[in-house]
Formats: sequence, C-alpha cells, structure tokens
Amino acid sequence: MTANVTKLEENKVRLDVEVPPEAVRKGVEAKVRELGRQVRVPGFRPGKAPRRVIENRLGRDYIYMEALQEQLPTWYSQAVVETDLRPIDQPEIHFDESLDEQEGFKFSATVEVRPRAKLGEYKGIEVPKREIGISEEEVDARLEELRAQFATLAAVEDRPVQEGDFVVLDFKGERMAGGPLEGAEAEDYMLEVGRGELLADFEQSLVGMNAGERKQFGVTFPPDYEEESLRGQAVLFRVHLKEIKERDLPPLDDEFAKEASEFETLEELRGAVREQLEAAVEQRVSAEFRGRVLDAVAENAEVEVPDVMAHEKAHEMVESFERSLRAQGMEPEQYYQLAGSNHADFEERVRPDAEDTVRKELVLDAVAVAEGIEAGEEEVMHEIGHLAEDSDRSPEEIAATLRANGTYALLEEEISRHKALDFLAENAVPVPMPEEEDEEEAAEDDEAARAEAGEETPEEGGASVGAAVEAGGVAAGAENDEREEKE
Repeated sequence: MTANVTKLEENKVRLDVEVPPEAVRKGVEAKVRELGRQVRVPGFRPGKAPRRVIENRLGRDYIYMEALQEQLPTWYSQAVVETDLRPIDQPEIHFDESLDEQEGFKFSATVEVRPRAKLGEYKGIEVPKREIGISEEEVDARLEELRAQFATLAAVEDRPVQEGDFVVLDFKGERMAGGPLEGAEAEDYMLEVGRGELLADFEQSLVGMNAGERKQFGVTFPPDYEEESLRGQAVLFRVHLKEIKERDLPPLDDEFAKEASEFETLEELRGAVREQLEAAVEQRVSAEFRGRVLDAVAENAEVEVPDVMAHEKAHEMVESFERSLRAQGMEPEQYYQLAGSNHADFEERVRPDAEDTVRKELVLDAVAVAEGIEAGEEEVMHEIGHLAEDSDRSPEEIAATLRANGTYALLEEEISRHKALDFLAENAVPVPMPEEEDEEEAAEDDEAARAEAGEETPEEGGASVGAAVEAGGVAAGAENDEREEKE
C-alpha cells in the first residue's frame, strides 16, 4: 500500500491511497468465504460452495460492495499509521472506481488533523517558585502524630466524655415518626468522639456522658444524606455508654525512637522526619513549578483548540471519573442522581478544563518538534515492559500489537510530551513567589506533606479505631463529601 499526504486549508489534509491488487484479492476472498458460510446453496454444505457459484448466486458487484465496506476502514487506518497522521475527526472518503483484483483500488480521504501550536517565548521565562522550608513546629507536629500511633488506650473513670476520647457504646435508632430503623444499631461499638465518623449531632450528644450512663436523643439526618430514605428524617437514638478511654502517649525520647523506627536516638529520628517532610514538599513544589511553567508557555503560544478535540477530551475525563466511581463501589447513575446531574451535563462542566488540557498538549507537541525531542525506543519499551508485567505476553508482542493499531505512536507522544515539559522546567528561571501566595500554599503543603508521611491510628483489641460505622444509616457521608470535592 502507498499513501501520500497533501495539506489543504486550515488543519485539513488529503490522504491519497493506492491498495495493491493482492490486498484487494485477499479482502474479496475473505468476504466470499464469509458469505459462503451464510448463504444456503442447494447441493453444497455451508461454506463449501465454490466462489463462482457464490458469485452467480449473489452477483460480483454485491460481493465487491460488501468487501469494500469491510476493508475500507482497515485500509484507511493502515494508511494513517504509515503516514503518521493524527486525525481528530471522521474522514470524508472519495473514490471513483470500484474494487479491481487485477488493478487494485484507489481512494482519497479528507480529514481534519491535529493543529500545530505557534510558540511564543518558551525558554528562559521567569516563573515563581516557592522556597522549600520545614519549620521545627512542623517536625514536632509530625513526631506527635507518630507518637499517637504508638499510644495505648487507658480507661477514664473520673470524668465525663470529651472530644478526642474513645468510647465503647451500644446504640439503637428508631424513626420518631414511628417504626424501627433497620440496621441502625450496634453493640460494643468503639468510636473516637469528634472525629466525624458518625453524624456530628450524634457524636456531640455523647459529650458530657459518664461511663455506664444511658441516654436518648434525637438526630435529624441532613437533606443531602447518601441514603435517600433517611434524608431529613428525625431519628431517636437510645445509647448505653459503657466505657470511656483516652490515649496514653509514650514519652518522646530515645527509647521511643528505637521502638518507632530504625534509629537509635530521638535526634536521628527527628532528622529523618525532617528529610521526609522536605522530600514530600519538594515533590509538590516541583510539580507546582512545572505546572506554572507550562501555564506561562501556553499563555505565550497561539493555538486554537478544535471543538472535536475538546469534546473528546471532556468525554475521556468524565469516563475516567466514572471508572473511579465504580472502583469505589458506586455506579455513575447513582452519583448523578445524588448530584442532580447527568453524563452530558458533567461533560459540559468539565469542558473548560478539557480545552485547557488539549491546549497544553498541543503546546508540548510544538516544543517537542522545535527542540527535536523524541521518545527513544528504549523509553517506549520500558513503558511497554510495565504493561507486560500484568500480561502473559512479551513486551515485543505487545509492541507489535500497538504498532499495528496505531497506539504505539500515542505512547511515543506521551513520553515526548513528558520530556518536553522536563525541558521547559529545566530552562525556566525560578523567581521568588509573592509573599501572600507563598504563605497560603506553604500552609496547604504543611498539611499535605504530613498526610503523605503519616500512617493509620493505633488499634486496640483488634478493632480499628478508624473503622467506618457499618450499622446502616448512621455512618457520616464521608465518601459522598470526597466525591463532591472531586466534582
């Protein structure tokens, strides 16, 4: 097969393709075999009638038309791969003559391809970057978190419940309007008061209770509660608070360092914690800086984002979000019902982000071309090697498949974009961040870095302190809140 590309107006090209006779014959013969299995011919078993009999029964023109409909998309795809085009829409196919097993077949395809961004200034640009600094207070806070992980729970006898305590209780709920509330009960349930594991009103009603005390109180479920049947419902809970416990923290000394880590002294542990926090912040600061560099380069560039590319990217983003929902055990339709939305509306909401993403991809493609940045075969095969780890196929087999279906080029493209962004970041000039922005983002990073370095809270008696409430209808909607933040 031979294919030639001619540039047309705007972002369109014409692809002129010549299919050799042997490829045409192969396609026609495949269609004859398929039709022979489908058509009943007197005197022959299915699939055993000779070609001439099938042709006499169906007509050569019909067979050629069926073969063309089947093979044309394949021939077009092969021509796209061979010419390294990046179509962004469906092609308009043109041909004047029908298939010819002796002469071959010619057709042309007019298609819109990915536009090329016109770069402005992209090297040596000044971009704000935050300073990386970890205070002693941040190190102390992380050590306190680590200390809490090695805490034990000690019984409290001489005071009532306060926030931060752990309590063991029995509870049972019933609708104030009458009737039981199925699943809203538990025995010997351990709860950290004030952590937000249950509804806030439920937990607050426990504050001030004494060990052994019984109490009943009403709780109204919020109007946006995940379980629709409980939204706005008033529920009466009867509670028996059995035990009150508080954390007993170990001393922060060398012995603690030996128990909690591989270090011999508290000072060594403190140094390791500082390094850990700095590494986490440095990673975030580097990612922020790269993002600002790309923002600045994209701002300096001229590029129009085709509607079809923005639409496709928005669709990809929503599909990815829906896969994430399913991984969390929730069907997208349930989410959309709770959010009062649907797939199409959600695509429209993410459209601005999709356009921005496409614009930056096009800019990175232009930088890669301008600087001769390409993905080497070793780099591509390294990524394919990761795919092969979860497959029974070799990296070479996977690479051959990717080349055949055109996705090998997409993988090369992603790698070259990453390298182009590396290039931009390496050639940008960091400048001090405006003080107000620096303080705001540093505060965010403080919490994020400690979260990245942190671990789960301790357990006692095999019951996880942070376990989610499984008594139906009482658990706070933490997952729903998380999804709303993503939205």
